[in-house]
Amino acid sequence: MRTSSDLELILREAERIVSPSEEERRRLERVLEEALRRVEESIKRLNLNAEVIAVGSSVRDTWLPNNNELDIFVLFPKGVGDKEVLGSLIVDIAKDAFGDYEQNYAEHPYVRVRYSDFEIDLVPAFKILPGERIISSVDRTPLHNSYVREKLKRPNDVRLLKAFLKSIDAYGAEEKVGGFSGYVCELLIINYGSFLKTIEEASKWGSRVYIDIEHHLTEEYALSAFNGPLVLIDPTDPRRNAAAALTETQFNRFKVAARAFLKNPDIEFFSRGLKGVKGRVSAKQIEEQLSERKTRIIVIEMGDLDLSRELLWSQAKRMARLLNEELEANGFDPLWVSGWTDERDEIFVAMELPSLNLPVIERRQGPPVGSKEEMNFLKSYLGSGFGGPFIEGDRWYVYRKRRHSDAISLINELISSKAPTILRGAKPKILTDRELLLLDRDVLGWIYREMRKEEFFIRYLVD
Repeated sequence: MRTSSDLELILREAERIVSPSEEERRRLERVLEEALRRVEESIKRLNLNAEVIAVGSSVRDTWLPNNNELDIFVLFPKGVGDKEVLGSLIVDIAKDAFGDYEQNYAEHPYVRVRYSDFEIDLVPAFKILPGERIISSVDRTPLHNSYVREKLKRPNDVRLLKAFLKSIDAYGAEEKVGGFSGYVCELLIINYGSFLKTIEEASKWGSRVYIDIEHHLTEEYALSAFNGPLVLIDPTDPRRNAAAALTETQFNRFKVAARAFLKNPDIEFFSRGLKGVKGRVSAKQIEEQLSERKTRIIVIEMGDLDLSRELLWSQAKRMARLLNEELEANGFDPLWVSGWTDERDEIFVAMELPSLNLPVIERRQGPPVGSKEEMNFLKSYLGSGFGGPFIEGDRWYVYRKRRHSDAISLINELISSKAPTILRGAKPKILTDRELLLLDRDVLGWIYREMRKEEFFIRYLVD
């Protein structure tokens, strides 16, 4: 157990490593200024009525070192057209201002461009005033800017929280992570006053938490109106839970990591997220694990997909959920099923199973004896050939042939019949652990992490 003076020293060192250098600040400011100028000049050339503003951590001074991402919003008057019109206009601006661009989709299209080693999201939105009803979810982002810049007194505490969350793999609201967004981090610091106070309170959170900084709603109403473990009312729009994307897993991961840090504070809770920890993994390491565990791996690979990064992640996760549900329903009892993407043009879904094959027959539970469903059950299975129907306790049972006894044949059928429409044209490869050498190191590393599921902070909790 460390002392309070140890904690102070660690927080002082952590604040140093999470703060951008003066050189980084100058570079970001220069690139942002040049990018804004390019967009403004493009709007003039295209004769558009729009306002350009920078948003996000770069203008709120809550960004972390090595940040190469910027957000620029182009605000249009409401009468310009619908969301599709905005999406078309932002493409025109991106092509004119930067040339190459990557099309992305959230609630409506936006684009990502590269400029001077920075990734810049160009997002179209409608210009609204405080209190006005938004048309799309991004319309409120400029209001977030104003609110945070007015209320936030300690930007470095937001940096500490972001680095802490990155270190436990819980930073980011995108589907890839399902964690805490940058805006949620800012609101937590505004609400609790400091990083340390936020960690202290999070360590005591229950199964659901309600935070309403501006006291817009009653707790009873908010908890009934919004789902999720953390209900954090957006100060700029009480109709929105700012933490809606936060999963229960990441909520609980943060709670436990907060307890671990308070018990044994260490600089690793901050440095790990800044430097990244990705050890190289070989196929042999996975094979050794499988030999000890007596399990099997299946990997589905879908390539040559012309999709944005966001869509690649959403489709990988969606396929993983579908396969997990169907494998469980058919008795294969997967230990885990996970989706991943190289963020270029491939998605992968991997799973670990006790076996690739099951017995041809299964025991199926039927209705209670004497129930109204009894006769239909008996007629369906009488003479089925594998045994029964028979009574056990107060229910009917039968031995019947499984619909699927081979996991790979089940997966093939699911891909052809139930895969998301956007993936229907893809030609999947289905590999087993006998073919791990065909996978690159990044894919192997992801599979190994899923198998091990190691949380570094547990050793600080149990010391």
